[in-house]
Amino acid sequence: MMSDEELNNLDFYNYKEEMIDELEDMIKDSDVEFDGKNRGEMYEELQDLAFDRDMTGNRTGSYWCSELKAERALLGNFDLVQDALDDFGMESVDSPELLSGEHLDVLVREHLLPQVIDEVLDNHNIAPF
Repeated sequence: MMSDEELNNLDFYNYKEEMIDELEDMIKDSDVEFDGKNRGEMYEELQDLAFDRDMTGNRTGSYWCSELKAERALLGNFDLVQDALDDFGMESVDSPELLSGEHLDVLVREHLLPQVIDEVLDNHNIAPF
């Protein structure tokens, strides 16, 4: 059994930070160029890159390919689960399409992707529309 001290020192998965780092790595390993494009064009290009490389896990139905890893990532992130449910108009995790922690993990990633792309564009000083 974990002590209160161990629980207080538990590091929770930071979806947004991890996704930003992953998208930045994808950019480095791709032919994406920021020069001469407006924010809308860059947003679409980064969104396509994220979907092509299955950054959300939506295409395969799982980002982690492991129920245990997905549930571990969700630990401490139930506020994001609720935000994602609200964003997609779902009332609860009892929705039939949310069969597992992997599905919830994908839902959170899909919810955060627009914010992640915007932050990456900000990091690259791409001016607003």
